[in-house]
Amino acid sequence: MLFTDLPAFYARLDSRYLVTNNQLQSATYTNVDCNFVFSAEFARHRWFNYKEGFSPRLVSRIFDGYQLTASSVVCDPFCGAGTTLATAKARGIPSIGFEVNPFAAFITQVKTADYTEEDFQQFQSLLERLGKIDPAAPQKLPDNAYLCRVFDQEMLLVQLNIQDFIHKLPDCKAKQLLRFAWLCTLESCSLYRKAGNGLKKKNKPPAYPSGKALELAYAKIREKAEAMIEDYSPQDTGPVPKLFEESAAQLSKRVDRNSLDLALFSPPYANCFDYTKIYYLELWFGGFIHSSAEQKSIRMNSVRSHCHATWPERYTSFHLPELNDQLLPLLKEQKLWTNRIPEMLNGYFADMEEVLRQIHAALVSGGHCAIVVSNSAYAGVIIPTDLFLAMIGERLGFEVEEIEVQRLIITSSQQYKKTEHLRKYLRESIVKLKK
Repeated sequence: MLFTDLPAFYARLDSRYLVTNNQLQSATYTNVDCNFVFSAEFARHRWFNYKEGFSPRLVSRIFDGYQLTASSVVCDPFCGAGTTLATAKARGIPSIGFEVNPFAAFITQVKTADYTEEDFQQFQSLLERLGKIDPAAPQKLPDNAYLCRVFDQEMLLVQLNIQDFIHKLPDCKAKQLLRFAWLCTLESCSLYRKAGNGLKKKNKPPAYPSGKALELAYAKIREKAEAMIEDYSPQDTGPVPKLFEESAAQLSKRVDRNSLDLALFSPPYANCFDYTKIYYLELWFGGFIHSSAEQKSIRMNSVRSHCHATWPERYTSFHLPELNDQLLPLLKEQKLWTNRIPEMLNGYFADMEEVLRQIHAALVSGGHCAIVVSNSAYAGVIIPTDLFLAMIGERLGFEVEEIEVQRLIITSSQQYKKTEHLRKYLRESIVKLKK
């Protein structure tokens, strides 16, 4: 295949399906339901800004479109911060979630738990005690040079003392609420921020007078806690989701065949983002991982969406002609920042085929699968993930109902110039499948 063949190639794939809202002209991060920013408008969903998620508005729209009721069962095999599961709980719908990242699973657990007024009273009491800790008490520094750099010296000691205070509390829901509120504030107190595929040093780090690091950290925790307390409602007693801190590839072991009415999810995009790097602060300081080996274990169990690992062989029989015989050979001829990208892409779609195979088995006849996913681009070659997932679903026995374009996406300036004539295929979409 030649670069000149790409417009016809993408158009031919598009023509196989009902692709709606595909006449957009400009890219945006806002004004679309797939953007997590709208979660700030909703109780519980606003507790943590999980940028990779979608909004509860999108979830509610899809639930309504498929006419889900309290007798339905929903599954999110990549539940992230739990938007699908929390929305299901609020609407009285039973749900099941899988999440390989233990910090993201913790967010979901806290957001979807049942609480009493007594839990939040105890939470407030723990908050008061936290404000009185000795911020300069000696603590053993992490055996990790990078972790010792993410905060300035005074703030690092404060964070370690907060960590120690919370760790020594007896297990209860109030402790989990406090731990959550603290973890939500780590980034705002650090010298680094989440940016792209990891953490980058801030241009404007947090500033405070000498000896006042605890005041800053505590103020941020209290602000987060106040939002959580404000969102408490004794009426929020829908069914607590079943949550498995496991790979989506374990779905068939946990979910009965012919038992789901809807699988709604947004998998990791094939964009080389490694979420163990993006959430490095929370994973380590939260005690979810204690070594590089544990971090690697999470990577190994996740979808092959990035090149920051040497992946084990799995699902080696995967082959999609349009990907393996046409796009990847073209991509291998280009100058890439790493020659592992074609291998990563093959692994990504092999993993997604396995997940879709298990979802198909778990759905009832007539059940639905809705996938929120973004296409990506490498060296001027667009990877039409939405179309490839539709094709994979089709050969597994799904009916492709629709590919609903949500927005055009913003890429690097270099990729933008190379793909400008193919702009309509650089998009985020909902792939809608029916069993």
